[in-house]
Amino acid sequence: MILLTPASQRFLRASVVTIGTFDGVHLGHRSLLHKAIQLSKEQGVPSVAVTFHPHPASVLKRENAPLLLNSFEERLSLIDEVGIDYCYLVEFDLARAGELAEDFIRGTLFSELGARAVIVGPDFRFGKNRGGDVELLRLMGREMGFEVYADPFVTVNPECAEVIAKVSGAEDSKSPIVVSSTLIRKLILAGELGAARSCLDRDFYISGLVVSGDGRGGSELGYPTANVSFQDNRLLPKDGVYAGWLRVGVEKYASAISIGTRPTYYGESGERVVEAFVIDYSGNLYGRDVTVGFTQYLRSQLVFSSSADLVKQIDDDVRRVRENFR
Repeated sequence: MILLTPASQRFLRASVVTIGTFDGVHLGHRSLLHKAIQLSKEQGVPSVAVTFHPHPASVLKRENAPLLLNSFEERLSLIDEVGIDYCYLVEFDLARAGELAEDFIRGTLFSELGARAVIVGPDFRFGKNRGGDVELLRLMGREMGFEVYADPFVTVNPECAEVIAKVSGAEDSKSPIVVSSTLIRKLILAGELGAARSCLDRDFYISGLVVSGDGRGGSELGYPTANVSFQDNRLLPKDGVYAGWLRVGVEKYASAISIGTRPTYYGESGERVVEAFVIDYSGNLYGRDVTVGFTQYLRSQLVFSSSADLVKQIDDDVRRVRENFR
């Protein structure tokens, strides 16, 4: 995938375009991307994903902006994995937020990308005050010579519908529930990692640098952990212990992962950390970039009367993780 920006001044004569923030690159997003790839092959032109950085909500809503399912780098990597030819990255700021929808169509879609087809979700809104929609795209598409496709909503896996309906607040689990970034955030915060996986088509994960912790895991507990850094605007599952995995390089290892303040030693006022005990790994991870994936919520954070009691619980956690990973 080739990354383009308005500043690069490298524009396309013809393309098939899909547009979105693509936070999570979930099944709904993948449907748009695959449709763009399919049409681009049929028409013999490149496929383009137009996305925005930073997330528009972080500019428009600031303190009320949602925590993100992916870092910017992860989002680009996931889009690349789908097979898109180009990613056109639009820097989103207050000036861009004030751009009229008609100007975005004429400038970005038509002049800069040479759009022959545009694929969006049925509820797609864009431009100043969200003034643009599918109908405006179609109206201007007829004038400028490009087709517009409103891709149908992707609904949740029926096998997970009951759990998802409960978490999302839907009154009827038998009614279709649309896959969305908002829904996936709710599932992750509820510890429903399997249901989130069904919407993402992958495990939920975070990537970060292994940094120094308090050193207690190895010296006192016999379970050395990798303390993984994370960005402040990044969504984490609720505090607790999880079965999951840690990937370093191309290797993936079963891991028992703890999220929380380590209440046995620091109470509720401790720093919130992500720690992974990597099973059957003996190397040094400090300073390495790793990815931590979450597959199953095991238990809440507990306060133990002694380190010995904590070790007994960790023994059981690790046993369960081994079974989960198999």
